[in-house]
Amino acid sequence: MDKKKIATIVLVVMALVCVGAVLFFGDFFNFERTQEVEQTTEAENIFSSQDYFTAIKVQQENSLPYLKTDIQDVYFTISDAGEVKFYKFADNMFTEVENSGTYDISVKMSAQTVDATVTYYEEEGKIAGYGLYTGQTSGYDHYPYAFLRLTQFGENIKGVSSSYLLLIDTTQEDFYSNDKTYEEPFIFSPGNGSCKNYLSVKNRTIGVNGSMRSDYTILNDTVIKGEADYQLFFSGRHYPEDDERVDLMKSGGRGNNLDNVRLVKDAIGYWAKKVDSAIMYLAVDENGNVTLNKYNTGSEKSEVVKTFDGVGRNDILVSGDYLYIISKNSVYSLLEDTQVELQYKNKSIFTAETFVCENGMFILTGTVEGENPVCVAASLKDGSLKGAYENEFFATVFNPVCIGDGKIMLSAQENGKFSYFIF
Repeated sequence: MDKKKIATIVLVVMALVCVGAVLFFGDFFNFERTQEVEQTTEAENIFSSQDYFTAIKVQQENSLPYLKTDIQDVYFTISDAGEVKFYKFADNMFTEVENSGTYDISVKMSAQTVDATVTYYEEEGKIAGYGLYTGQTSGYDHYPYAFLRLTQFGENIKGVSSSYLLLIDTTQEDFYSNDKTYEEPFIFSPGNGSCKNYLSVKNRTIGVNGSMRSDYTILNDTVIKGEADYQLFFSGRHYPEDDERVDLMKSGGRGNNLDNVRLVKDAIGYWAKKVDSAIMYLAVDENGNVTLNKYNTGSEKSEVVKTFDGVGRNDILVSGDYLYIISKNSVYSLLEDTQVELQYKNKSIFTAETFVCENGMFILTGTVEGENPVCVAASLKDGSLKGAYENEFFATVFNPVCIGDGKIMLSAQENGKFSYFIF
């Protein structure tokens, strides 16, 4: 399954996860807000029934949702004014922690200056920083919205020591998503505060809205956290802007071909993984079947590792290194060649729309018979059900998260605040 290009459509994979954000954004960030944050250890058991979730509703409410960082058990909130706060999660509670500092960052995008204060938190050599740009006060504005994220480069990326990766996403509907896709990467030097383009923009063309095409470079956590000594990324530069296809690229090249090295055509799922001397990726064959492929960096040739017969590009969801086949209600490990089937009594009439897989668990949100919103959680080991809940509550669920120790956290907006549910 391909996500549509960022310039023309909201990302498909996170559609249900972000539905609440779409509902409450209004003209911009126009949802009911209060500044009060209630924190107490009191909790109540809800949603208890046979074979279904037993949930603890944590009596801790905030006007903003908690979002994941790259640092274990550290979360953040960001307001429509760009104010960022960090929290540690422990004992079913979020406790605010002091940030490590701020950077005033200014970059050029399509000849427009985008500037914001990025607030960051550091712990054990890792950094997580976030900021928000909300447009110019006057004049034409290519970018009325930009989300800034500061993070590390991949482990073996060369030539970026003592620098951070600055990523920018201009898709407003993804403001509250844990699974953003970024189209503007920069190298940020904390010593002098300078920014420079991470990947070449020399061949970049103008898009339909007058700004540089946003599908020229596309990055997500799959390729950002890779261990190759070059940067993998996706690009739609070889296709019309309204075409959903993207290719898998890598940084490098020479002269006019700088950062324009196409490894494979029409990669799907926005997933790629460097394994030894090969790069694993997803594509479709001439019959429309999804395939798992291996690109050998030495021979510069690809081979098919596995064909998923009868599974098309719109029949899959990808999370981490796992593939969920919607029509078969099964999870496939892209690296270990193992597959488990969801053990859910309504799986024959259940259609998954979002998929989160981590810490030995996977979470699905979707519908039964195309109508009733459902959240399902199961073990990655055997597909056994941890729980399921069928209720309109799950139509406004934000960012399902596997938090370890066999627990799952969901958040939902209720009366202008976000409540948290631990399963």
